[in-house]
Amino acid sequence: MSSYGVGVPASSIDCLAPSDAGDAWTARHFPGCSMSRPSTCGDADLIILGGGCAGLSLAANLADARTSLRVIVVEPRTTYHEDRTWCGWRLVPHAFADCVVASWNRWQVATPAGVIERNSAHYPYEMIRADLFYERAFRAIDRHPAMSFLAGRSAEHLTETANHVEVALSDGSTLSAPWIIDTRPPRRPIERPWLWQTFVGFVVEPDMPAGARFGSVPILMDFQPPDQAVAHFMYILPAGDGRFLCEWTRFSTSPDQLEDIEASLRAWLQEHAGAGWTLHRREQGSLPMALFPADAAGRIVAAGTRGGSLRASTGFAFHAIQRWAASCSASLQATRLPLRPPRNRMLDSMDAIFLEVLHEPSNSAMEVFRRLFEECPPDALVRFLAGMPHSSDLWPIIRSLPWGRFLRAAPSAIRSQMHVRTAPGRYRSLSRRWP
Repeated sequence: MSSYGVGVPASSIDCLAPSDAGDAWTARHFPGCSMSRPSTCGDADLIILGGGCAGLSLAANLADARTSLRVIVVEPRTTYHEDRTWCGWRLVPHAFADCVVASWNRWQVATPAGVIERNSAHYPYEMIRADLFYERAFRAIDRHPAMSFLAGRSAEHLTETANHVEVALSDGSTLSAPWIIDTRPPRRPIERPWLWQTFVGFVVEPDMPAGARFGSVPILMDFQPPDQAVAHFMYILPAGDGRFLCEWTRFSTSPDQLEDIEASLRAWLQEHAGAGWTLHRREQGSLPMALFPADAAGRIVAAGTRGGSLRASTGFAFHAIQRWAASCSASLQATRLPLRPPRNRMLDSMDAIFLEVLHEPSNSAMEVFRRLFEECPPDALVRFLAGMPHSSDLWPIIRSLPWGRFLRAAPSAIRSQMHVRTAPGRYRSLSRRWP
């Protein structure tokens, strides 16, 4: 499940290619991120801080709509490469459908008690490759005459006034705009019940017949023998051409050492694929499974993980970001006012209680996920995990959970939410009908 997330605030991303090859590949495919392209805007109508999933998604949606707004994206990186894989269930169309490299209508969860396989004809589980996403976004940005991408620079300080926000950059320059979309990874510490999801993944090509053991159906969670972590499991996706994305994922109270997780992953591969596999690419990171205090009404709009688009109980983020980016782009086009990512009070509370339960010993995480996948109707479960359930989906979800554990966990989990305040109108109610 680690591939669902965005932002890696506690770790670096590695690539097998050497840095000089990565730079050449970036310059060839992503001219929009070149430092040689100067800003023609000076002051802008909108500044997007962060050129990750959320920032690039909004910029691409605005570019596709041929917005009249002057937009600047500010990003510390100067090089982009295939550093991650986004996955999740597609509930509505999104702008990056051409970046989907695989999709499935079946998926599995494995525990010592056996394998649970479910399916949905309505909601495919899809894989989005980062390099295709970046290329698609940068081409859209580069085609737009009023958009600039400032690479190799970061926002050092923001000053909000009544009419605009000034952004002091790391190179000493200053930009200003009426609105700021802040998608930078949050840097705040997290406390119980929140957890960290840390992962290391290899894209491997096993020799046959070892590769046949991996199967053709995604395994979302293959729970491993318990250790000191809240939970740890393998995540296995068929990536095409005989390759598989294999990730060792841990839920824990603090970011785990990536070296330890990599050692566990290599031991697992040795057991299941033997010595006969080729490593093509790797990805790694740590995601905060947490709710962060929502921004108050103002001219600085938090988005992405900072804005609550990452589902705390699962790490899903990509498709929620796409829904927000499309809505925010439409609002900017119509009213020149951005939209904050929506928050759902009930789902936030359920996530807090859910994660508090996972802190209990005795394989709580494995048992809770097993019951969810085994007892819930697949479509209802998918909508719930994706953060857009129908009101009628909640009863089968609640009925499948261990009530006693959740009742015990509720008081402390709800107290932990007291500081997660929100601006008026940020919370939305559950939809009775999927749009």
